[in-house]
Amino acid sequence: MPEVSRKELKQSINKKQFDRIYLIFGEEKMYVKADTDYLIEKLMGKEPPEFNYHKFSENYNFNDIAASVQIVPFMSEYNVVKISDLDVNDSKIVSKSDLEQLLAIMNNVPDTTVLILSMPTLKQDPKKLGSAFAKLKNYVKKHGTVCEINRDTDISLARQIIKWADSRGLKIEQADAYKLQEYVGYDLHMIKNELDKLCNYVGEGEVITTEHIEMLVTKQLEANIFNLTDAIVMGDSDKAFEILDTLFYQKADANEIISVISMSYIDFYRARVAAECGVPLSTVAKDFGYGRREFALKKAVTKTKRISTPNLRESLNEITETTAKLRSVSSNERIMIESLVAKLIILATKKE
Repeated sequence: MPEVSRKELKQSINKKQFDRIYLIFGEEKMYVKADTDYLIEKLMGKEPPEFNYHKFSENYNFNDIAASVQIVPFMSEYNVVKISDLDVNDSKIVSKSDLEQLLAIMNNVPDTTVLILSMPTLKQDPKKLGSAFAKLKNYVKKHGTVCEINRDTDISLARQIIKWADSRGLKIEQADAYKLQEYVGYDLHMIKNELDKLCNYVGEGEVITTEHIEMLVTKQLEANIFNLTDAIVMGDSDKAFEILDTLFYQKADANEIISVISMSYIDFYRARVAAECGVPLSTVAKDFGYGRREFALKKAVTKTKRISTPNLRESLNEITETTAKLRSVSSNERIMIESLVAKLIILATKKE
C-alpha cells in the first residue's frame, strides 16, 4: 500500500490491514495527530503498554531506535515505535549517515513491529519538502504506507464545522460556517476552539447565527499581520509567506495589510532613533500618544536589533512606495504585497 488518502488510511486501519512502516505528514496537523493516534489505538488499545510502545521526539538516538524496532512484543500482537517530527532536511538533526542508518533500520523492521513516522507539529512547505525527505518518502512508499494530509477545501471545512456543531447539539448554516472560516482561517485547531466558544455561549439545541459569530469570534486578521511583520524582521521567509497566504485566504484587504506593516515599522524606527539619541521610550510614547501601546516600542527594540538604521529607513521607503502604488496603479495587489514582503526580508537580513 504505497501512497494513500486519509480516507483510504482509515479504511485499512479499520480492517486491521496494517503495514510495517508508516509516514503520516501534511499541512493539516490536527488530522495528522488524530490519525496517528487512531492507528496506535487500533494497534495497541487506548492505553498502550509501556514495554511495547516506544516514542522518540526531539532527542533522536538512532541506535536506541534500532534496538526498539527489534524488541519482541510481550503479551501483545505488535511492538510499536513512533518517531515524531523528525526533520530529515535539517542536517544538524539528521546527518546523511543518520538518514542512511534510518533507512537501514526500516529495511529490517520485523513483522511484529510497526514503525510510525508522524509529523504532528513539524512545519513543512508542501512545495519544498527537500531531497532528504523525498528520499525517505520514496522509501516508505515502496515498503510501507505514506499518507499526506493537507488542508481541506472551503466546502469540506464548512461541512466539518457543521458536523462539529451538530455533535454538540447545535446548528449552524453553511453561510455562517463560511463566515467562521473567513474570520479564523483554515487552522482546524483555531476553528475548533472558536466553535467551542460559540457552542458554550449559545447553548444546546440553539442555532449559531451571524450575530453570534460577529460578537464572539476572535478575528485573526490583524493578529496575523503582526505575526507577518515579526516573521519579516526575523528573516523567516517561509513563515512570512505562509502567513501571507493565510491572510489572502481570509480575504484580507491589501491596504489593511500594508497599514499594519507600516505602523509596526514606524514603531521600529521611532524606537531606534530614540535609542540612538538617548531619549527614553516613555517620552516617545507620550509625545506620539501611544498610551497603553508603549509596550510596542519596548518590543521594537528587541525585534529589530539585528537591522541597521539605514535598512530601517529604506524599509520605510519601500512601504511608502508600495502604499502609493496600491492607491494609484491598477495591478495585482497580491503581487505588490508579496514583492514588498520579499524586499523587507532582504533588508532585514542584509549585512552592512
